[in-house]
Amino acid sequence: MNIKERKIELRREAEALRSAISEEARQRKSAHISEVLIERLEELLQPDPTVRRKPTLFTYMPIKTEVDVTPVLEACWKRSWRVVVSKVVPAYKQLKLFEIRSYVDLERGAWGIREPVAKAPQLFDIRQIDVVLVPGLAFDLNMGRLGYGGGYYDRFMQQYVRTGLPKPYIIAAAFEDQLISEVPMGLFDFRIDELITEERRITGRSAETDV
Repeated sequence: MNIKERKIELRREAEALRSAISEEARQRKSAHISEVLIERLEELLQPDPTVRRKPTLFTYMPIKTEVDVTPVLEACWKRSWRVVVSKVVPAYKQLKLFEIRSYVDLERGAWGIREPVAKAPQLFDIRQIDVVLVPGLAFDLNMGRLGYGGGYYDRFMQQYVRTGLPKPYIIAAAFEDQLISEVPMGLFDFRIDELITEERRITGRSAETDV
């Protein structure tokens, strides 16, 4: 079985496991994960007096059985943090980023995912992103991430590699049930810096800690 076939199989298994979590449990776990995420962002998005812009988080809008991270967006809006959300461009398999200041700036887009409205200001300079909160179907303890198969985030991260720019801090939120022994990693797949579940916080730079 090659890496592509293995990923397809793992995605099927991961979606089934995540879907098996009850709605009540999903809400409870999501709320706790979001609390920890907000605490981490308080540390990661400290304003830099030498930089004349707001600390910036690039995040996603949760769908279906994903961890509900909308409390994180709401917390950002209450603080002096800029929130950017992507809009998928299927023809070019790319993500365009737009600043979101409230739910009014969102509408239903591709695949029913909430995405920025047309009038939302676009962010062109990816150097302004401090932290990226990425979605994923499965993760491992080596910070490997299994995406949904479109490759959008992989291509986005490759922009930093191609241009030699330092990557932003990459964090993910997931349920414990989404942890697997090993995510098959291809040449252009990226690893995250930190994973937060309802039970623990795991980083690629230090030992995991309970949350």
